[in-house]
Amino acid sequence: MRNGKEGQYTCEAHGKIKTTNLNLWSVKGPSDEYLLEGDITQLELSSLDMSTPVEWFGPNKSKITDKKARWTLQNKDRRLQIKDLNAQEDQGTWECIISRSGLRITHDVKVIGFVNSLDVDTRYAAVNSTVVLSCELNINFQEIPKNILRSPVLRWMNDNKTIMEVDLNNFNSSLLQQKIDKVQFEHAGEHKCSIEFTWRNLSKTIHLVVMKVSADRPRLDSKENVTLCCHVSAPDLSKSQLCWNNKHGSPKCETHLPEGKFCYGTRSAGEWKCSLMVQDKEKLSMIYFVDDGSAAMLNSFPLTYIAIGAGVMLLLLIIIGVCVFSSKTVKQKRQRARRMAQARQHLLEKKTCQCHKELTNDYYHA
Repeated sequence: MRNGKEGQYTCEAHGKIKTTNLNLWSVKGPSDEYLLEGDITQLELSSLDMSTPVEWFGPNKSKITDKKARWTLQNKDRRLQIKDLNAQEDQGTWECIISRSGLRITHDVKVIGFVNSLDVDTRYAAVNSTVVLSCELNINFQEIPKNILRSPVLRWMNDNKTIMEVDLNNFNSSLLQQKIDKVQFEHAGEHKCSIEFTWRNLSKTIHLVVMKVSADRPRLDSKENVTLCCHVSAPDLSKSQLCWNNKHGSPKCETHLPEGKFCYGTRSAGEWKCSLMVQDKEKLSMIYFVDDGSAAMLNSFPLTYIAIGAGVMLLLLIIIGVCVFSSKTVKQKRQRARRMAQARQHLLEKKTCQCHKELTNDYYHA
């Protein structure tokens, strides 16, 4: 009976009459078009029989009750309202079972959404590292009907500013990624991927947490400590703590982080690690090496300073030797010249003929 209706039917044969009741059951729901994650829809069992109990089961074969806030049973369980559709839980075949007859009626619900959308998607990255942010749909882009897309473009946004657009016309995948090379502190914040459909946008937000470490001076000296500072940019630090740790002592931690940083003064050289702990789990860490200035000088002295000192001393000895030699030569030349001048003077005065034993001449050697 293509156009059969519910009601009482009578069959008469060989003078006997047989009466039977016909109940028609059907589930009315959304059309074959896709719904978006976060939409509202409902499935309704249509029948004149309101006395027979029915049960609803989700795609994962779990029984539907009123205990879950976004699933609501109405009209003696004939109507099931599904709020805030989720691609992981609501995409698939729903089933209504008529308890008295065991009849099973199914209806497919198609939901477009992101994989693991129920989880808070937070990524962690250290400054100057590389991070890949990804938005993965539960369906290949080529399977999405073009008539429900307002624009076949995926937009990546950072703090509500578009930083990249991807044309989806020839994109044959369900995974969209954004790669950030050499992450900087200003890259931290909300990153969002968004697709425009005819009735609203479908988007997913990723929180990028970035860490950097610094110190007020490059190495230790004999007077003051080195102050190490660890900075972290996170949307919520209420359940987080920053810890400085090295191999020589116990960790130094701080949970009160109003400015997202923790500074610690130390006189211990070596490798220091800053860790971001979220609910007692390390999510991100960076290493800072504190150099010992005095040790560096001692270590470099035998190689550098001894060589420099030896070179300077050798140069001084050479200079002194040259100066002494030059001075002695000049002095000898001056003495020789003076004696020659004196001899000439004596000859002019004819004193050489008048010399006697008592007279000594000092120009003999000249």
